Parts: sequence; structure tokens; C-alpha cells
Amino acid sequence: MNPIARVFDRLLGLLKWPIAIIALVLAPGLLYALYFVFRGVASSSGSCVPFLVGAASYSIVWFALGSRRIGSWATLEHEFTHALFAWATFHRVVGFRATMRGGGHVRYVGRGNWLIAIAPYFFPTLSLLAITVLTWAPGHHLVLGGVALGVTVAYHALSTWSGTHRHQTDLREVGWLFCTPFLIAANAFVFGLLLSYACGLRSLTAHLNHVRGPSVAFFHWLVHLVAG
Repeated sequence: MNPIARVFDRLLGLLKWPIAIIALVLAPGLLYALYFVFRGVASSSGSCVPFLVGAASYSIVWFALGSRRIGSWATLEHEFTHALFAWATFHRVVGFRATMRGGGHVRYVGRGNWLIAIAPYFFPTLSLLAITVLTWAPGHHLVLGGVALGVTVAYHALSTWSGTHRHQTDLREVGWLFCTPFLIAANAFVFGLLLSYACGLRSLTAHLNHVRGPSVAFFHWLVHLVAG
């Protein structure tokens, strides 16, 4: 096993619960900030039309056909995200399997870590790929690119929602006590950035100015609850 991968696994193991506490404290503020992004989208919906068309179209197909019928490439993306984070933490991937009905599995050298296990439940792989392509796309393709980005964001939202349940082995392996605050905070952060980018809001991170107030208030309430 790569010694760097071993260091990453141990480090992430040590940071797991401090990260959970930080996520718990930040979650109310991040959700509040996401609400302001939705307000911004609603007030400037004209600039979001291609994105909204893409998101709505994918959502209609998802609910009309059911997630299982379009699950083959969803499984592929899910397992690829596992592999991506295995590579990112210096684990050598030695096996990759993704099927429509049989699920999927990624094998890598070493024990692994919680970040590899839960990466698909917050990391928008397809959306980041679409953003990368849009960055280099000619201006006359931006409308089509906006539609494609809307499809990927809707996919990430719906697949994350349908895949996050108590029987999910990845989440049970990491533990719900950790996954609940972390995934709420991480997804609020990710969707805030994605929607800000997709709809060309004033700044990608301006909404994060709203995180501090609710988070500080929640932290004080939590300390008072524990101390009292």
C-alpha cells in the first residue's frame, strides 16, 4: 500500500469527528445561505432559462421513467466518483464494475477512508465536468451548455436524494451520526455554488456571507444546551 495513502487514511480518521462538529455548526448557516441563492435565482430567472429547462427536462424524465430505468449511467458516475476520491487520496484502483441491475463496486489497494465512501453523495462529478467544458466552450454554445449543466445538477440532486437512505451500505459503513451533519452541510455548500454559477449571480460565494450569523447563533444554543 502506498505510504501516502496510509497517511491520508489516518489523517482523515483523526479529523472525522472534528469535521462532523464543524459541519453540524455550519449546517444552519449554509442552509440559510442556500435560501438566498434560491431567492437570487427566482429574481433573475430570465438569465437562468437554459439551466432551468435542462433541470426540468431531466426531472420530468426521471419521474416519468423511474430512477431504475436510467440507473446504468448513474451507477457508472457513482462508482467513478468513488474511484476519483480513491485516486485523490493516493489509493491505487484495481477493480471497477458498474451495471444497471447488479449495482457497482470499486476495488482499491488499502483500507480506504470515509471520504471515498461518501464522495458520491455530495460531490457533483458530472456538473464539474460540464462547468469545465463550459469554461472553454465558444460563446454561441453557452445556451446549450446551460441546458446540459441543468441536466447534471438535477441528476446530482435526484440521484443523491434517492441514494441517501438507511439501507445504503456506503453510509452505514461511515455511520449516520457523521453522515447526517456532514452531507447536509456539504450539499448546501455545493448546491449554493452550482446554482450561483449556473445563473450568473453576482458572485459565486456572495451567499456565504449569510452563513456566519445563523451558525454562530446555533453554536451558542448548542453550547448552552450541553452546558445546561
